[in-house]
Amino acid sequence: MERRGLLRLGGLIALVGVLVLAGAGMPAAAQAPGDEPLARFAPAMLPEFAGDLAAHAHAPHYTIDMALALTPTQAAIDGYQRVRYTNRAPDALDEIVFRLYPNLESYGGKMFVSHVTVDGRTVTPHLDPTGTVLRVPLPGPLAPGAAATLALDYELTVWEGRVRLYAQFSYLDGVLALPNAYPVLSVYEPGDGWWDVTDHAQGDAVYSETAFYEVTITAPEDLVFATSGIEIAQHAGAAGTLVHEYIAPLVRDFAIFASTHYVTLSGEQDGTTIRISYDPARVNAEFNAFVALRVTQEAVKLFNATFGAYPFAELDVVQTPTRAGGVEYPGLFVVGDRLWDENGDNFLFVIVHETAHQWWYSLVGNDQTLDPWMDEALAQFATALFIRDLEGEASFEAAMETYLAQYTRFLALAANLDRPIGLPASAYDATSYYYLVYQKGPLFFGALADAYGLEAVLAALRDYFAAYRYRIAEPADMLASFEQSLGADLDDVFAEWVGAFPVG
Repeated sequence: MERRGLLRLGGLIALVGVLVLAGAGMPAAAQAPGDEPLARFAPAMLPEFAGDLAAHAHAPHYTIDMALALTPTQAAIDGYQRVRYTNRAPDALDEIVFRLYPNLESYGGKMFVSHVTVDGRTVTPHLDPTGTVLRVPLPGPLAPGAAATLALDYELTVWEGRVRLYAQFSYLDGVLALPNAYPVLSVYEPGDGWWDVTDHAQGDAVYSETAFYEVTITAPEDLVFATSGIEIAQHAGAAGTLVHEYIAPLVRDFAIFASTHYVTLSGEQDGTTIRISYDPARVNAEFNAFVALRVTQEAVKLFNATFGAYPFAELDVVQTPTRAGGVEYPGLFVVGDRLWDENGDNFLFVIVHETAHQWWYSLVGNDQTLDPWMDEALAQFATALFIRDLEGEASFEAAMETYLAQYTRFLALAANLDRPIGLPASAYDATSYYYLVYQKGPLFFGALADAYGLEAVLAALRDYFAAYRYRIAEPADMLASFEQSLGADLDDVFAEWVGAFPVG
């Protein structure tokens, strides 16, 4: 997520002007599925990553059917969900926990769950007082390696015009923003149990495992959708509706955005289709969409080469009324209307930052509530690397100096403002969260580069990405990975910058 971008990107503005004149590339052809059980997901992966499906075959598997209805005052979903869950923890489980994110105050929606079954047996779940933690009891302990199929019905409502926090979950100006519009499996942490954090005053709310998704949406026929994954089929439904079928393998959650006025522009980078969904009625709409396409292409190209390849067949970029500058989701990110319309430095900065989140958050996961620095600071550092690739070493140093200047100005506001970058999002106020995680955070990676050399740190990031792709990393995992790659004891430097966590 990014709210403000404060770097000058004049060279990038000049570059995208040249690239726009060159024209957009064409989408890559979809790969035909085979007969294997997971082969139906193959079209959503680049061919060279098809083997990742079998390698992660025991990840959770969602099958979701949604019927979406609109009125002038609300959007409503009537849903049915089935999840195949394999216990990959070392402990036997007596319950499985879902998170109902729309019920968070910061989302402002309403979700009801009913008729819950486990392997066909009806069970009575327990909903916590916040309405966001749904505990589903199991008929018997689920042993390590064993699997269960959970099914449930749910209803979801989002009200037109209601704005909470970043308006990340909303129905505004004819745009439906529906991330996490279904019960999302929580994360089971051995020794700690199921994750059940309900505080969400700022930052990102979701902490989830990589999973397989098959999603069918029946909706009014004039809605244009942008989602995680890819659309594999579309056919007419009853009474003026269309039925959309999507697949999204190995993603942490499934995001849905829709509007009657979206038009799309597509290009390709390294085999991945980049798909831009935007409002054609706004000022300079088509040109700004071309800019978004070209910047995303250039960012994907660099991050593929720098961190490791993006394995998916599609990446969506969506213009929305979010109050954040941008928000990341697996295989998709959004950019706010205001920045989109202005098409200035912040617009370009946010696109690069959110593209970087496809590596740091989507592919390499982390607890965004407990350790937001692990993805946000890395996305900021990646943006400085993008500037280096575009404009050279001096511009990279200038970008890092800009982060330092912002952080230093923050410290000058009052005494004792400095804190580690590794605190939970809830431990910061809004100002310190931005300046410590987003401005001080990338300086941590800069300090490592100063000590060990930038190329060595980039090699360490490639090793870290390779080790934790599709997985969840904790600070101790990053520490251990970096120590191995750099051949150094980093306990002290991590403790100095990140703060207290188990080290050594």
